[in-house]
Amino acid sequence: MTSPRPQNTASPSLLPLSRSDHDLVRDIAVAPEQVVYCGTIAMAFASDEAGVDFYAIQQAGRCVGFFKIDVKYPRTYNFARQGDLGLRAFMIDHRVQGSGIGSGALRVLPSLLRRTYPKAQALVLTVNMRNHAALRTYLNSGFKDTGDIHDGGIAGPQHVMRLPLSD
Repeated sequence: MTSPRPQNTASPSLLPLSRSDHDLVRDIAVAPEQVVYCGTIAMAFASDEAGVDFYAIQQAGRCVGFFKIDVKYPRTYNFARQGDLGLRAFMIDHRVQGSGIGSGALRVLPSLLRRTYPKAQALVLTVNMRNHAALRTYLNSGFKDTGDIHDGGIAGPQHVMRLPLSD
């Protein structure tokens, strides 16, 4: 039996990335069975999507996570509303999963989004119905399950989750 990983007490920081910053995050990897849910860093940087911003999650000065903010999410997904941002490819390196970094990043994310995208109304994501750990993390971070199911995922049906950003 393995012992639980120690929880990180300091909040992670979120760093905007450009395409030229690939080297900062290239070593971030999830477990092979998680790739179907979030992809890989190589996949994220290989897709050339306008309207999608990249971010690194840093802990103690080291990049340990990655995610994308999709500003065109409502044009792509009919469950998203005008003014919604999409959270995509959220991943925490497998070597530090379970230490609280993902939850910490989700706690500080709304404040970054309010500053960076002041007109945004909510953050929306989908999480695979089989990904119980991610579902718990999002619910514990303030996201609400809308009750909608998105059937368009490559890994099967997904819960649609929403976190309001405006008062």
